[in-house]
Amino acid sequence: SRGLGDVYKRQPMKGSTIWYLQRWSAVFIFIYITLVTFFIFFTQPITFDVWNTFTQSLIFKLATSLTFLSILVHAYLGLWTIGTDYLTPRTLGFLSLNLSKIADSSRLIYNIIFSALGLFLYFYLLFLLWI
Repeated sequence: SRGLGDVYKRQPMKGSTIWYLQRWSAVFIFIYITLVTFFIFFTQPITFDVWNTFTQSLIFKLATSLTFLSILVHAYLGLWTIGTDYLTPRTLGFLSLNLSKIADSSRLIYNIIFSALGLFLYFYLLFLLWI
């Protein structure tokens, strides 16, 4: 029979894939922050009407949605890496034999919690942004 540990032995994510996704998501986040910063500094004066027009534009909504998705990808990969590095039988077994027995279950719960939280936050942002 297969245990929870077997699920984590067949990881679909490769090191190079994670590396590229993490870097490209960071670049996209940087570009978004740069564009919003340029708008703030080079649009004078910023009145409510100017800001409202900017934030209600289709390009802003799309860019914000994609940037937040990039933030979630970036965070997910970082948290996934932490989970697979530190929530293992070997690592937790260093602290306690009992902890090593629940390492795979702990990692699964950890992944479920941060994945569910990320999806909730993304859909909440989409609701706020588009409705």
